[in-house]
Amino acid sequence: MARSFDFVVGGGSIAGLTFAAEAAGRGASVLVVEEHEEIGEPEKCDGLVSLRGLRRFGYLPRPEVIQNQIMAAVVHSPGGKRFAVSASALEVVVLDRSAYDKQVARQAESAGATVRTGARVDGALQSQEAVTVRVGDESMECKYYVDATGPSPALRDGILPAAKYELEGDWVSQRLVDVYLDADLYPGFFAWVIPSGGHRAKVGAAGRGINPFRALDAIIAGKQTTILKRVSAPIYVGGPKGRFVDHRVIFVGESAGQVKPTTAGGIMTSVAGAVSAARWACEGVRRDDPSLLGNYQREWDAVFRKEMSTMARVRGVFEKLSNRDMESVIEMLATPRVVARVSQSDFDFHASALLGALGLSGVLRMARVVGSAEVRSLIQRDPSP
Repeated sequence: MARSFDFVVGGGSIAGLTFAAEAAGRGASVLVVEEHEEIGEPEKCDGLVSLRGLRRFGYLPRPEVIQNQIMAAVVHSPGGKRFAVSASALEVVVLDRSAYDKQVARQAESAGATVRTGARVDGALQSQEAVTVRVGDESMECKYYVDATGPSPALRDGILPAAKYELEGDWVSQRLVDVYLDADLYPGFFAWVIPSGGHRAKVGAAGRGINPFRALDAIIAGKQTTILKRVSAPIYVGGPKGRFVDHRVIFVGESAGQVKPTTAGGIMTSVAGAVSAARWACEGVRRDDPSLLGNYQREWDAVFRKEMSTMARVRGVFEKLSNRDMESVIEMLATPRVVARVSQSDFDFHASALLGALGLSGVLRMARVVGSAEVRSLIQRDPSP
């Protein structure tokens, strides 16, 4: 006889584990199936997050999980111009993502969930009343299957090649994140240096059609550097799925596209989605009513969908910029007024904050520089005067 659960979660990601912890805490029976032997490994995410955002959902990292606090981000143009945005008021930290995932896994297990590693979900067949999940040679039934395995085939167009080095070098800034823009070297994205404490950093690069490891080698060329770890870590920037629920299959985290199109960051937005999904899924089990899961989509959309749409349009502009355009745009952004307003903004709603800081006149000026339909759409919908 097949084993039975209220929920089987495919993927021990932060979204899947948060769902498990939240649902088990509400009395549900939950199984998490993670293909890797160890939760949190390999660590592909750099762990840059705002504590302000996570605090809303009750999954704050323990102090020992926080590697560093970030005081500012420095943006570098292709020609060497730069400007800094303060992060001192935004509670931005760098997490040990492996340790954070393990923390939430322990929370899930303490609440009664089972976390199974070294196995994977090979299929999920839903009927009107249940879902049959295949894990290797074993089949089990659940009332809902939760897909937290990453972007589905339908979302593959939004994936960019990316890689990161975890390294040590005396050139690493202690509290500053560095972002390097260059349409030739990192088309459609950028390179970054995120300090993780001491002289250690997570250095990454992404872009359409590039070899990210070659890009990373070019970044550290000539610097005294010890590479501690190399990780291939493709990123998703395609925006959220249209539907997060397919009857008894629930998508959370990257599987739902709950990731920022501008930076590929998704810790807080994925935790938010998982908490909401678990709450409404448990209510669906209690009342035997799958239609209640629609409230999960509506809750997440009400908070994040407009910002994600704005980010996608900002990204549409960014992808069309030449290096010459980037130099002009950075001149617009590097004014004291814009920098001051962005420095006081919400880390997780940065696209709207940026457009609000630029104002209508700034976006109109950008339209004259770039001249794209995407900029005109920003004028029509987002910036305040």
